[in-house]
Amino acid sequence: MSDFIYGIHPVEEALGLQAGAVERIWIQRGSRNPRVQKIIQAARKNAVELSFEEKKRMDELAQGARHQGAIALCGKKAVYSLEDLMDIPSRRGEAPFFLVLDQVEDPGNLGAVIRSAVATGVQGVILPERGTAPLGAVAFKRSAGVLDKVPVVRVTNLVRAMESLKNKGIWMVGAATQAGESYMDADFSGPIALVIGGERGLRRLVQKTCDRMVSIPMKEGAESLNLSVAAALLLYEVVRKRRKTPEK
Repeated sequence: MSDFIYGIHPVEEALGLQAGAVERIWIQRGSRNPRVQKIIQAARKNAVELSFEEKKRMDELAQGARHQGAIALCGKKAVYSLEDLMDIPSRRGEAPFFLVLDQVEDPGNLGAVIRSAVATGVQGVILPERGTAPLGAVAFKRSAGVLDKVPVVRVTNLVRAMESLKNKGIWMVGAATQAGESYMDADFSGPIALVIGGERGLRRLVQKTCDRMVSIPMKEGAESLNLSVAAALLLYEVVRKRRKTPEK
């Protein structure tokens, strides 16, 4: 399955991925934006098909998205398995650090969370096939173009995938507002997978499969944080704790 990418920065990022990631680029005719000109040069250098269109046609292709005069068609994404993810920590010489997402239905939230995952060095993201937003143009743009810089595994049964990781020594640390332990007090030094729920939180069985649950303390009157904000706090806390406790 191919995806359309809209906007100057996402198209620039897509061009910087592996060869063949971009199949075709549409440019708004008459654009004088220097960055658009660089996109044209990079496309020609990499033998990517180029089309120059009037603004009306660009707007039709974008279907309401803000394209800034540049649209790209990206090819099929690489497919990863749980086994592929398990090879990454050993290759990097790092403790396993994965992210499990449940019921993330908004593509903008999904893209923003994956952006934080890339920034914090997450080695892989695991998603259920059903009930998850598509990894399309909206998610790519909200990820600031880094969607393809972290392996993403889609699984048919999320609980079974979590159990498989647990059998390999990965601790499942879930997040829920009602959890008694603050994320600031948690030990994240070992091999872990953060398990974070989407707009509707974690499903009961997913939460039950977690080894530990942590919460983000909030003052009275605030029910919860935006998903991408909460995910960023938890991911960066893992990074902070691991810097304080160097791996042996």
